Amino acid sequence: MAFTLSHSTALLLIDFQKDFVGATLPVINTAEILPCAKQVLAAARQAKLPIIHTQEIHRKELVDFGRELDGAEPVHCLEHWPGSQFYPELTPVDGEFIITKRRYSAFFATDLEILLKGLQIKTVVLMGALTNVCVHYTALDAHQHDYHFHVLEDCCIGSDEAAHEAALRAMMYLQRRSRIKSFEFITATQPSPTVMPSGGQRV
Repeated sequence: MAFTLSHSTALLLIDFQKDFVGATLPVINTAEILPCAKQVLAAARQAKLPIIHTQEIHRKELVDFGRELDGAEPVHCLEHWPGSQFYPELTPVDGEFIITKRRYSAFFATDLEILLKGLQIKTVVLMGALTNVCVHYTALDAHQHDYHFHVLEDCCIGSDEAAHEAALRAMMYLQRRSRIKSFEFITATQPSPTVMPSGGQRV
């Protein structure tokens, strides 16, 4: 079944920040992913979809990391660090929304759901970093809050190839049609051709 958009769909960019695009954390495939992500963002803007950016920020005293540093990740995204800033070519513009978060999921201890309800959103399309961490856990919470979700597999940065693929499979286990590619999203944003009575078409 082809991917389709509706007035109740929003694009959610997860943590496209400098620390997640190769500056601090070890990641894969950024050179291939970033051009696709820029094309998707441009298409969403052209289609006037609601666009939401998340930004992970931690206090310099490290008091809000919780158990996050128990794993493989070093300290990252501290307030006032240059690495906490949005990646320049994916920076929010006026009219787009920013959700600041302390933990992996964009739903956890944020006002994301208030925003989604205010925008009357029923479906979220996800891309960002990291596939196997913040993207995955945001998708999980979207599912548990009864939203439809899709993840743009070629617009997500993973910590390694195996973890990236495993996270995509886990998300698809939750919602069978959740895994899509950037060209499907971009195609869905384009206006449908109008069919003339003679059988010809006009755009």
